[in-house]
Amino acid sequence: MKYEWAFDETKQIGIDYTDIKQVQSYDSSMQKLRDIKNENEGILKDINISKDHTIVEFGTGTGEFALEAAKYCSKVIAVDISKEMLRYAEMKAKSRNIKNIEFCNGGFLTYEHKAGNIDSIISQLALHHLTDFWKIIALKRIYSRS
Repeated sequence: MKYEWAFDETKQIGIDYTDIKQVQSYDSSMQKLRDIKNENEGILKDINISKDHTIVEFGTGTGEFALEAAKYCSKVIAVDISKEMLRYAEMKAKSRNIKNIEFCNGGFLTYEHKAGNIDSIISQLALHHLTDFWKIIALKRIYSRS
């Protein structure tokens, strides 16, 4: 049920990544600005990932974390509000022959987990898109899933 007073997390703030060129530019700039490989390795070490784990990543963007995590667990559910970001991440997964990622259009407030246990929930560079009130709601929803 959608309420008129509820925050619409599908409405992009800032650049609306609906154009593949914008998504590619974002991906390229993130590769230059951040040490993504080291960040991903640190997160994977911190969550003590194993082959039987299922991970949900909120705000997967172009999928770099999901792609790396998929090498070490049974399933990654990559969630993002941008359909174009998801399409791009899915293309990357296919090009690397990674098949254990489920790409899901949704966000902190709208994602509904269908079945199975979740071992870890990850998010990087995404929660800031919500106002403080909705961050609390999102974190409560995430906690209730884990």
